[in-house]
Amino acid sequence: MRELIEVVNYQRHDWMNHIQVLLGYLKLEKYGMCEEYIQRMIQEANRDSLVARLELSSVVAYLLTFNALHREVRLEVEIPQPFSLARMESAEFLGDFILSVVKLYERHALYNDGEPNTLLLTLHYAEDKLRVLADFAGCLDADRAMDEVAAIRQEAEQRGGSFVMDLHTASESVLECTLPASLK
Repeated sequence: MRELIEVVNYQRHDWMNHIQVLLGYLKLEKYGMCEEYIQRMIQEANRDSLVARLELSSVVAYLLTFNALHREVRLEVEIPQPFSLARMESAEFLGDFILSVVKLYERHALYNDGEPNTLLLTLHYAEDKLRVLADFAGCLDADRAMDEVAAIRQEAEQRGGSFVMDLHTASESVLECTLPASLK
């Protein structure tokens, strides 16, 4: 229940900030900036809709509430084309896999002198494959994260997928996994 209250308070605070920004633009008669800001708000809402279309409640709830409940990392989720995890053969595994990637960075992100750590999670489904791309920037305990990285690699490869770690340092990490994901 406490988490639900935190999420609602976060969303209320977020909407109040949006309204205050828009009111400021209106008072300054900066109508073009007001319109641009509204377009950004619409893009955010559309991204949330794409996350909801994943239709796997554990993943949807976690991703949509992440920023309200975790202050160490700012999560952005990109889904270029809508798809449903729930309609895939290995839906629970795929959902758990996505969450393990996000939790890896959540657990090993370090305080970043007031600057937000960011994690861009891109989920792309095409040709019976799910591509999970995680791009972290900020302050990371990269050495301590390596055991979890190895476990994620092993899990992907055991399921017939591929794993690539492009970069893994104290300030940046990029990993990409492609997993078989046929529809039911």
